[in-house]
Parts: sequence; structure tokens; C-alpha cells
Amino acid sequence: MKLAAHASLDAVCGEYLVGTLRGAARRRFERALADEPLVALRLAYWQRTMAVGYSPRIEVQPAAGGWRRLERELGLRALAPKWHQRLGLWRAWAGAATAALVIVVAVESWRPGAPPLATVALLEAGAGHANVTAQMSADHRVLVLSAARPVLASPQQSFELWLIPAGGAPISLGVAGSLDTRFELRPALAAGIVAGAKLAISVEPAGGSPTGGPTGPVIAIGSVSS
Repeated sequence: MKLAAHASLDAVCGEYLVGTLRGAARRRFERALADEPLVALRLAYWQRTMAVGYSPRIEVQPAAGGWRRLERELGLRALAPKWHQRLGLWRAWAGAATAALVIVVAVESWRPGAPPLATVALLEAGAGHANVTAQMSADHRVLVLSAARPVLASPQQSFELWLIPAGGAPISLGVAGSLDTRFELRPALAAGIVAGAKLAISVEPAGGSPTGGPTGPVIAIGSVSS
């Protein structure tokens, strides 16, 4: 049984984050992170949720003269380099920083830009759901979904994107755990995203529809505009 469909997925993510998941259980979880996208999404959700935020209550104001006291008690002055030694260090650091900057600029100049995106459909959602914009790259290799607000599937569910040709049966374009995602398109599928077709998103069991067609509720649908 896949961990993504297990009822205790959130509890296991919590144990992993606080460090109490160890041994074989930890190794199994880390394999699932690599093999099951929904597991990685849930872990990322709990990482954001459990992250410690800033609060004035955690501020600590050091006592006046604290650094001077530490410097005196630990004898740090004797370890400080002389001024001529510091000059050599700064020259070396400046040379290394300049070389690194040249490399970064060269790499960025060489790296090809990502193909631009064009909106192909607006998937309108029912009450309680977020509208989704579908954009396709200029080379027709990538379809990107962007929701009006972040929406994650539950551990027991997946979102599945469908292409509905005019007068044809739905064709699955891919499965995701979030409404903000991207799909790599095969040429045959990309060729079907044309005016007259529709895009729809349904809620399916974890991993996608077991039948090859939508089985759960359709939460967003829209016509392809180009």
C-alpha cells in the first residue's frame, strides 16, 4: 500500500519533521518522498505550517558590554590577526568574489530562457473552490495550472486534469496533489488543446482515476480559447 493513501500520512510527516521517525521507518518514508509526489507535497505543507515565525517574545537583548566581557575572559584579542594579515585576507576574498561573479554572469548569459506561456483556458470552479488558469508554453510541451488560491488534495485524494475534445471522451493529462502545478505534454495530447475542446479538473482517489475516466466530482471546467 502506498504511503500517500495511508490514513497516518500526516502523523508520519510530523514525526519525520521533529526527528522521532528513525531506523527502517525513516528510510521507508524517505523512499516514499522520492517515489510518491503526494507524500512530498504533504511534507512541504507541514514544513510551512510548523515553521517558527518571528515574534517579539523571542527577542533577546544582550547585556551592555557582553561582547567586551567575552573578549576579555576568552582572550580573543590575542587571536586577532594583525592589520597586514587582514589586508591579505581581504584581497584574497575580493579576488574569489570577483571570479565567482564572472562565472555566475557567464552561466546566466548562456542559460536559455524558458519558453513564454500563453493562457489557453480559464477553468471556473463551483462554490467553495478556486478558479484555475491554464497556460501553455510556446513550444506546446508544458501546461501550467495556477489557482486563484493555494489548494492541496487530501492524502487520500488526487486532482486529475482532463482534456475533453469536442464530441469525444475525456483524456487524462496528468495527476497532481495541488491546483498549482505543471504537466509535461506529449505532442499528441498538446495537439488536442485547441478551440472547441474543454479542460476539466476532477477529484479522484490517490494516484488518479482507477477507470481511465473521471469518477469523482468535477471541481473546475473551462473551454479552450485558442
